[in-house]
Amino acid sequence: MVEVEILGVSDTPNHPVVLLRHEDRVLPIVVGIPEAQAIYVGLRDEKLGRPMTHDLVCNLLAGLRAELDSVTIYKLENDTFFAHLNVRQQSPSGEMEQMLRIDSRPSDGIAIAVRRQCPIYVAEEVMESAAQDVGVMEHDENGDSEIEE
Repeated sequence: MVEVEILGVSDTPNHPVVLLRHEDRVLPIVVGIPEAQAIYVGLRDEKLGRPMTHDLVCNLLAGLRAELDSVTIYKLENDTFFAHLNVRQQSPSGEMEQMLRIDSRPSDGIAIAVRRQCPIYVAEEVMESAAQDVGVMEHDENGDSEIEE
């Protein structure tokens, strides 16, 4: 597994893409428009009037004495990425009770990870098969990264 950083979310109207980077490789993941917005809001640490779905998940985890340790994108099959949340549940005294691996879409996992500021990992096989070499990076007027091939 390699740890990736989120470069940003493209603003392509029909098919938003989350860009994840490890060293000189970028992994583009196509996401839905609502998930792209949720990731963007989380990256900007914007506070909306009411909790979004991903905020609700974070609240549920806290209520269950659980903490998101990381998100892992572990497989790419038929052009679909697979991920899971790595969740540590604690006893009332604060001792770790169990580690849970919860199935997740990568976009949802990323949206939760940015809210909890936890690492995102990608399997090396996934990076090898789907990542691209970094081309020229440019920043738009908002400071968001864009990759040109």
